[in-house]
Amino acid sequence: MKPWEVWDSPLFGGHPCVIVSNGKRVERKNKVVVLKCTTLRPDMPLQPDALHTTLDEEDGLSVATRCECDLLYTLEKSDLKNRCGEVSFNRRRDISKKMIQGRFLP
Repeated sequence: MKPWEVWDSPLFGGHPCVIVSNGKRVERKNKVVVLKCTTLRPDMPLQPDALHTTLDEEDGLSVATRCECDLLYTLEKSDLKNRCGEVSFNRRRDISKKMIQGRFLP
């Protein structure tokens, strides 16, 4: 388990999440900070806004997945099941920027 991996989680009935804790925390602690994601169904419009990003095949996922970058959750590592993929390098920058915007900018 490491930062930027996508795992299945129990959030809101079971949604993927992205680990955003730093590597030392992931390695040493039982709890990690994650971003909740939602798998997009074909009938769901794809409308990312300033605080969301969309993960897809580039990130190892088979279905487009919307990631909420402005809400952080803390979960037990033991609650994370089934590694789904890993966020691509270019998308990490976008997520990091949106996390800062969502936390500190009006």
